[in-house]
Amino acid sequence: MVEEDSVLSRLLLSLLLVLLVSGCAAPVTSPAVPVADRDGDGVPDSADRCPDSSATVRVGADGCPLDADRDGVFDHLDRCPDTLPGLPVGLDGCPPDGDGDGVPDGTDRCPGTVVDSNVDDRGCPPASETAVSARKELPQLELQVLFRTGESVLQEGSEREFERGVAFIRHHPHRRVIIEGHTDSVGPAAYNRRLSQRRAEVVRQALVDRLGASAPPMEVVGVGEDHPPAANSTQQGRARNRRVVIRIAEYLNP
Repeated sequence: MVEEDSVLSRLLLSLLLVLLVSGCAAPVTSPAVPVADRDGDGVPDSADRCPDSSATVRVGADGCPLDADRDGVFDHLDRCPDTLPGLPVGLDGCPPDGDGDGVPDGTDRCPGTVVDSNVDDRGCPPASETAVSARKELPQLELQVLFRTGESVLQEGSEREFERGVAFIRHHPHRRVIIEGHTDSVGPAAYNRRLSQRRAEVVRQALVDRLGASAPPMEVVGVGEDHPPAANSTQQGRARNRRVVIRIAEYLNP
């Protein structure tokens, strides 16, 4: 009887050990779900603002290709990756250059230069020594006519200059006259050309009013800031450059 109880106790103990061991077994884990990244750029789709970027293009933390100069054109497409802030650019990331002189329109002081012409860093062709020499050979008279800043409205104090202009034209009868307007370099070059044209037209009309019927044909030219006789770096030089020049051209046909 005692032996049967001992056997029964061993069986119960063995069964209890089996139950304990099976209860401590490691739980079954589910396989890890891979993070979705359909373009393979290393940025999860959930945080990727450009989920279809090329795997060969470097991207930022937002999953979009880099744009170092912040012009809106990604670096791998940008032919001008160092564009200055604020300049408009084309699809290639380069600022537009309408005349093809290598100077962007946004900084070009002389837009519309002839194709393949030499220009300086302002986009303007250097003054030709031959052209300057030819201009100086023509009889000419500079008038320091007073205008309001940035306007083509005459100020008082220019009557003496108009008297000089009338006398100069009468001294060269039967000749065609060119009235050139000039400005300093303050402001865009295109604006200065238009301003100098308007000022030259005002001076032409003032001379015609004083000459009356004897007024010869007068051509008006807006030169703008080109051909300055003085440096534009000083106030005195800029004042010297704001002028109207009367040039005597060829004889008129009888």
